[in-house]
Amino acid sequence: MKFSARHIFNLMPAVMVIILAAASSGGSMVCHAQTFSLSQEKENRKKAEGLIAEGAAALERGDINTARNFLQRAVQADPGNELAHTYLGVIADRAGDLAEAERQFAAAAIAAPTSPTARNNHGAILLKLGRDAQAAKQFEISLKLDSKQPSAMVNLAQIRFKSGRPEGLRAARELFEKALAIAPDAEIARALIVIALRLNDRTAAAAYYQIYASRVGSANTQINSAPARAELGAALLAAGLGKEASEELGVVVASDPSNVEAITLLARSFLAQKDIPSAGRTLESAVARGVEASPIYAALAEIYQAAGHVENAIPAMRLAIERDPKNEAYRFRYGMLLTDTKAPEAAVIRLNESLTEFPRSSKLWFALGVAHFKNQKHDQAARAFERSIELDPKFAPAIAYLGIVYDETARYTEAIASYTRALAVDDKLAVVHYLLADALLRQPSADMTSAESHLQRAISLEPSFAPARLTLARLYIRTERLAEAASQLETVAAADPNQPEAQYQLSRVYMRLKRTEDAQKAIAAFKRLSDVQQKQAQTERQELVRRLANVNF
Repeated sequence: MKFSARHIFNLMPAVMVIILAAASSGGSMVCHAQTFSLSQEKENRKKAEGLIAEGAAALERGDINTARNFLQRAVQADPGNELAHTYLGVIADRAGDLAEAERQFAAAAIAAPTSPTARNNHGAILLKLGRDAQAAKQFEISLKLDSKQPSAMVNLAQIRFKSGRPEGLRAARELFEKALAIAPDAEIARALIVIALRLNDRTAAAAYYQIYASRVGSANTQINSAPARAELGAALLAAGLGKEASEELGVVVASDPSNVEAITLLARSFLAQKDIPSAGRTLESAVARGVEASPIYAALAEIYQAAGHVENAIPAMRLAIERDPKNEAYRFRYGMLLTDTKAPEAAVIRLNESLTEFPRSSKLWFALGVAHFKNQKHDQAARAFERSIELDPKFAPAIAYLGIVYDETARYTEAIASYTRALAVDDKLAVVHYLLADALLRQPSADMTSAESHLQRAISLEPSFAPARLTLARLYIRTERLAEAASQLETVAAADPNQPEAQYQLSRVYMRLKRTEDAQKAIAAFKRLSDVQQKQAQTERQELVRRLANVNF
């Protein structure tokens, strides 16, 4: 987030209070000298005021040289004139002479040390010079002199924000909030959005966005430009605020209908809201107006796949590749799409073609392994995964998939070793924690403690992960922890009443807990489920492992 330093530049003449100590002796000549000095000082100030007025008029009409000349003469007449130094600082700042601007603003602050305006101006130029610590001191003094200055608050907030640390961000937020309360402003509201996003406070970001949105349309600043609004929209989308992101990106696309990045981000913001029709219309409309860039077609493939129309996604992805044949990511996604459409043999052909272009792509070797696995070619799948891991030893999904191949071919010890290795690379793969626990429980001497730990970790990572909860419930049943088993099964059943195993196991657990009525309800619910629903549970594990292939790069 970039801000410009805010100068107040309050050009009203400062009130000067001069205190003269009476001489204890010296007679009439001393009094005469004082009278002469006061008279001369008054005359000099009056002369300076006239010169400043002339300089200000010249500055207003754009005659910089004349303005500078008048103001320099004003300083000669009255060296301690805050206003003259301030004007000269403004001129130097506009000319890009920051060193001279700093000199003039420092002189103004020295001339009027209790002027909050002078202190803020000096701090603002120090901020532009990158002298943050000195600038912060000036802003702090300025706010002590006048605690209700939005400009000084914003300037100090910028410095606190730049630290990047949570405490700095919170201090910046407090200052921006105070400034916003005094002078509601779209730029301040935008800064608060960014800070909330950095602090992972999505609720606050959404609230600040409403303030920002109500004012940004009339803001005559850089934040109302298409690039700035696109940047904010992308940040909102990354934070999961799809609605706010679509509002921001919609403005960008309306002003620049050929902006490919904004179009694709707008479509994804609709997808984040589960508004697939709007996402599709955004992209299809772009194609209709002649915006046929590869990212548009790639995004269309993503939307069609999300809508369940894989038959449309495949040709869209093919068009993306035609327009950008050197894009490795598109090749990967194309191969995975073919695998998903139950055409693994076609995927193998296309991925082998892509590997002639990208022979050292670990992602493409991984996709080839998935296609072979789907086609029940376990040896070929293992070789592809091994090559993927050789090229990228930290590629956790490939390591985990190799474990799945071992699991499917009854090489359980090797499967457990692969799952463990994958988790050593990435401990946040809930599916792999589940697979490892499942493999451990199928061993002759099952390590129940370790299996339970991995299942609990999987659930902590994904609370809605039903297979992990079901397996944990079965473990609790084996160890006679029936109340804990019931709790896990009830959670699954509440989320999905049509989950057959949850209802079946619940009936057994309730019966053993002597909850006869509950047991009868659970078995009745199980019996109501169709044969198709009951068979679906048998293939659940096979479909589950597909989640590991959702690799983004």
